[in-house]
Amino acid sequence: MAAQPVCLVCKKDMQLGFMTDRGSANAVLLPRWCPGTPEKPTNPLVPQGDARQSQLVGSKPVVAYRCPECHALRLYAFDQ
Repeated sequence: MAAQPVCLVCKKDMQLGFMTDRGSANAVLLPRWCPGTPEKPTNPLVPQGDARQSQLVGSKPVVAYRCPECHALRLYAFDQ
């Protein structure tokens, strides 16, 4: 990937952001794109040291770039 992703359709520089997930047991909400980087990229559903934490081994945070022109998203899961 280039240092600054470019939209494949519009050829414009894309904006850095991330996806949110605010679903709950009683409701399913669509994810939302937010500009910038999250303040705390953690999973509140899996406490540190919890046995389920091992299920996240090998998982990678998702970075979402958005085109300011056509609003297309490009998702990346970079190695740390």
